[in-house]
Amino acid sequence: MKYICVEGARYFLKSISQSMAESLSKISSIFESAKDIAIEAAVSASSRLADTPTSSRPQEIRKLLSSRVERDVLNGMKCVISLVSRGEDGLPYFAEIVKNITSSNSKVRNLVLVYLTRYAEVEPDKALLSINSIQKLLDDKSPATRANSVKSLSGIRIPSIIPILLVCLKRTINDRSPLVRASTAIAIAKVYEIDKTSSKQLFEYITKLLADSDAQVVGTAIKAYVKMTSRGDSHTKKWAPIHGHFRRFCEILPEFDEWAQSTFIDLLTDYSRMFLAKPKLYIQDSQNTIIDLPEDFSAIANYDYDISFDEDMGLFLKSLRNLVYSDSEFVILSILRALLALAPPKTIKEFDLGSTLCAMISDSDNPQVKLLALQTISVMISKDKTVFAPHYKKFYIFTSDTIEVAKLKLGILSLLVDESNIKYVIEELKYNALNNSDSLVTSEAMRAIGRCSGVSDTWNDKILKWCLKNIRNASGSALNELLTVIRYMIQIQQQLKSVGDSSNKKIASIVYNLSLILYDEGLNLESDAKASIIWIIGEFTKECDNQIAPDVLRRFLEGFADEPEEVRYQLLVLSAKLFSLKLDEIHEIGSSSSEFLQNDIISKMFQRVLTLCKYDSSYDTRDKSRMFNILLNSGHDNSQLASLFLQVPKPAPIFTSLVSNSIESKVLVKYLKTSAWADQSELPPASIRKPAPVVENKLNGSTGVSSSMISKKIGELPTSTTGISSSSYNNLTTKIPKPTYQLQSLDEFFGSEEEEGDSSDEEYSEESSEEDFSEEESAASANPNSSDVGSLHHSNDSESDADDNSSGNGDDAKSLLA
Repeated sequence: MKYICVEGARYFLKSISQSMAESLSKISSIFESAKDIAIEAAVSASSRLADTPTSSRPQEIRKLLSSRVERDVLNGMKCVISLVSRGEDGLPYFAEIVKNITSSNSKVRNLVLVYLTRYAEVEPDKALLSINSIQKLLDDKSPATRANSVKSLSGIRIPSIIPILLVCLKRTINDRSPLVRASTAIAIAKVYEIDKTSSKQLFEYITKLLADSDAQVVGTAIKAYVKMTSRGDSHTKKWAPIHGHFRRFCEILPEFDEWAQSTFIDLLTDYSRMFLAKPKLYIQDSQNTIIDLPEDFSAIANYDYDISFDEDMGLFLKSLRNLVYSDSEFVILSILRALLALAPPKTIKEFDLGSTLCAMISDSDNPQVKLLALQTISVMISKDKTVFAPHYKKFYIFTSDTIEVAKLKLGILSLLVDESNIKYVIEELKYNALNNSDSLVTSEAMRAIGRCSGVSDTWNDKILKWCLKNIRNASGSALNELLTVIRYMIQIQQQLKSVGDSSNKKIASIVYNLSLILYDEGLNLESDAKASIIWIIGEFTKECDNQIAPDVLRRFLEGFADEPEEVRYQLLVLSAKLFSLKLDEIHEIGSSSSEFLQNDIISKMFQRVLTLCKYDSSYDTRDKSRMFNILLNSGHDNSQLASLFLQVPKPAPIFTSLVSNSIESKVLVKYLKTSAWADQSELPPASIRKPAPVVENKLNGSTGVSSSMISKKIGELPTSTTGISSSSYNNLTTKIPKPTYQLQSLDEFFGSEEEEGDSSDEEYSEESSEEDFSEEESAASANPNSSDVGSLHHSNDSESDADDNSSGNGDDAKSLLA
């Protein structure tokens, strides 16, 4: 019975405790919800403050920035940054913002650093007050804060702080965090832009970062290095740090980010042209010829050959093979530049760059990426079109393509056309020439058809018949381009006159068909098209024995005054050509010109046209008619001069493609151009590329905080991750270095009433999770007797620590590569 009572009591107490726990949980959730609602309301209010301009907004923002509540300060900083991003002036809040550099909230500090980078040049005196506080952040526990601090210091473009920056950079290049060392590389490039008098010291720093063991640091350092050496530095100064790391760079190239990969590839490509031997081509012909890689690939287009590369160049090209599948179009472009500069077309085909670039066209939704890929393909085709010949169908136009992309595709199709694919390419061009809704695309399609006509005589005749048949279906600029194509094909036939009379018959047939189009009143040709047809008829009237053009002039003479200006001008030129041919005929047979011309119908029509043009409304037509009157009606000598420029054969039109004439294409060609190969007899030995030592910066090495953070109390152990020997401890207990100077924050400088303690809720960046404090440092921070971390700076000790660490942790690069 007693047992049952005890169990019942236990059950009763258990149920009461569960119900109380549930009630407490509900109460806690209610408080949390209320807290969230309050935070959301505050955020909403601050966002409305930035979105809605009012007369009291500056006072409200200043009130937030001066608040003692971190959340209000953060909302105020967000408002200011939002205003600055919209183009408004954030300078009035400079004083209120700068004093928050000592905030315990890392988000607030980062926003203040961003603001300082933007406005420090405008208010240099006030910005200088924050230098000490930013320096103090270099001893912060968070690597992200240290990285932002060193970038912000370099972003304050005030020459007077350059000595301070150099001291800070000397410390941070040995920081234990790769994030901080990478930020240091960025800062070095910024300092170099501000003051080039310290270039020697800055080059030493960036050279040390190039030897860093972390790929992230090396990738950022090389971008800064290229920026610093792009202003015509000396040969030795630019390339000396690259020699010893060339092979290591090739090995770790896949570990870099895409921007660093692109920069590295461009740099090593130029290096290879200057310091490595040219590839050897073993041509498999009857003489087994051995030649160096030529600049013009057309010299080896029809040969089968083997390739021999320098050992280091082969290592570089091998490192590029997997990068062909990169998602970055800039990496692909850099690889293309390297292959065009260092390898023959056979190697380019082995890398399958054609498929990669075609995939960029079909897979990417960004029109700019498509344009870049198409421009790149056009340049490669000019070198060797066989790379893309199997992929010609990838350049068919889709309805989703922009006008620029469509025009580039049509231009590339005309460049890839040959006997094997012209049947399919011509059908694509014909469809777009007649059915595309954009006039620019139809014009480019017509020009592409003209370029395809030179493949063979058979296709020239087929294209010509199609053009004559579809004149009635084209209009506008497409019709003008179509007539230009017809003129081009007629001139090709004119060049074949020596073969026989059949060429003249073809030309006469074409001209006759064009005249029938002029007579078709239901066609309603535009003035430009009509003028172009009249010019063609007059240009080739001699090949037609002067039989078609006189009838055309006779038909148009009756309604001459009603024709458009362009047509009247071409009718004048046509009449002058006919009359000059008639004068040449008279002088050949030796007849009396005056008696003959009085009864000749061509002479009468020419005089009639001159009379009509004398009163024409167009200045050009009146001036041209006076010139023809003087040349053709004032004697035999002048008529010969007129015949010379009226009957001389005109050059055939050149169907220039938009692919090769665009500004983007010219810029791309300039980018792909590399320096000339170095003199092969003066190349340095391969021993200059012997691997140089690599600087190791591990967690148990340089700690990223200065050695001045040793406690002031004698006998207190320093924070270290590697422990300390008894002898070292005895030395420490007997001799502690004295601080050389003490940094002051803004609160200390202005004499703040309240002294802020250490922040216990420091926010750590996700990037620096692996860079947390070691166990000894955590224990020291928990010790109530330990001093404030970062309160003192011992510059001399920190520098010696950094130097010892950098010299003691170098590994041999050969063992690293192995």
